[in-house]
Order: sequence, then structure tokens, then C-alpha cells
Amino acid sequence: MENQKDPQLTREEDLRAENNLLKLKLTLEYGMQMENSSKLSPDVENQWLKSVYAFEQQYKDAKRIKVYDYIGRPAFRTWNSLAPDEVSKELKRIQVIMAEKEVELGCICEYDDATIYRFITEELFEHEMDDMRIPGMTCHFTYEEFHPNHDHDLRQQTNDFVKTIFTRPWNDEFDLITLACKISFSGREYDRPGISSIIRVFQEVHAPLHIRTLDISDVVIDASLEKADVRGNLSLSGRMRQGEKVQYEGMFAFHFVRDDDYWYIDGFDLPGFAGN
Repeated sequence: MENQKDPQLTREEDLRAENNLLKLKLTLEYGMQMENSSKLSPDVENQWLKSVYAFEQQYKDAKRIKVYDYIGRPAFRTWNSLAPDEVSKELKRIQVIMAEKEVELGCICEYDDATIYRFITEELFEHEMDDMRIPGMTCHFTYEEFHPNHDHDLRQQTNDFVKTIFTRPWNDEFDLITLACKISFSGREYDRPGISSIIRVFQEVHAPLHIRTLDISDVVIDASLEKADVRGNLSLSGRMRQGEKVQYEGMFAFHFVRDDDYWYIDGFDLPGFAGN
């Protein structure tokens, strides 16, 4: 962005003036409410604001384009025409071409090369994206956005929730979103605030506990992908707030329901953790 320099201003003052102008333009032209970035140096803030402004300018007029067209329509072979020993080499070649055009595919879980090659050439290439090209900006896709790995998601949520209860303070603002509106626990049904109260009481009398074992033995997902159960073994050790040593171990169970492509906990049973 061109800026008329005032010879009476120092370079830092000039940058701050330009930054204020960029913030004003972002607010007036794109309705952005700029957060306080005064902790940044004027140079860094200037670069950041210019990047944001360039992005918004391109995004406003960007057309939709297939990923295959975006990366220049490179030649490729269909996955079923490749011999097993050719797949990895072809996958790497396509990934290099994509990276050169600043497009990347990430995977949360591990998959064989044939699965990823087939996905890229049959699905990702047909997917539409914004036709925007900003130096240094890479467009990232994630395989699981197209093909959710429910087993992984359920295991991860189970691990996270157990650690949330036993090892760190419960935070209503963030932790409640993992729970369904109604949760079965200890033979009763609770709403989210009710479960929060129980967890806070437990944490008030226990110091953070050490998870010695957290082994998931079964993940059972209903064919409708609407319900799931996770079971396993859990052992914990630690102290009460007053100093008494404690040790809990046994089977645990979680029941999940799926809504709007997200799994929510709507029932659980944990050793050492009991309701009122």
C-alpha cells in the first residue's frame, strides 16, 4: 500500500500512522473489528495488517475453482492403474506439485498411500476452493474433514474428558461443549450445569490425580452413526486435598450421541467418581 510520507515523522511514527489507516480501511471496507495489536512492533503489525488487507481484497472477488485447476491440471494416473510399488512414488510426485502451488493435505490418522492417492485424485481434485493466491499463504485440507474417523474421534474425546476431570481444573466455558444437553450419570439424569457442579465438588476435595492406566478396550459405533459406546480400564492415584492418599481403578464406560457431525457425551461411569 502506498503511503504519502511526512518528512517530519520518524519511521516508527510513519508506520504507526499507516497501521492506523489500514485498520480504518479494514473496518470501513470489510466491517472488521480489529483487536488490539499494540503489543506487536510497528514493523510486524504493518506486515500483518497488509497481509490481512490483501487477503480480504482477494477474498471479496475470489471465484471458486477446482483444486485440480488451481494446481495447474498436472498429468496423473488413476489409482487402479498403478502397480503396488508405484503408488508411493506417484503420491509423492503429486504432493510435491501441490506444495509448489501452496496446497497441502494433512491426515490426523495414518492411512496407506493408495488410500490417500485415490482420495487426492478422485475427490480432492474435484473439490472447489477459492481462487486466491497470496505469497506465503498455503491452503490446507484435512483428510478427515471429508472422511471422519469416528473411532479416533471417540477415543480422543474419551481421553480428553478423563484428563479434564482428574488432572486439571474444570472450565465451564470450554469443557461443557463436550457434553450433551442431558447426561446420564450414577443412575440419574443431569443437565450440563448439574454435571459441572459434581465435577467441581470432586475437584475441590481432590488434588490433581495421576492417571496410571487409561486403556480403551472397545469402541462400538452404531450403524446409523448416531450412537457409540467406549469402554476400558482406568487406574488413578493421588491425594485428597487434606493429604489422604487415594487410589481408584476399574472399568469405565462412556456413551456418546452424534449431532450435527459432532460426538457428545450423554452418559458415563468412572471409577472413583460418584454422584451425590
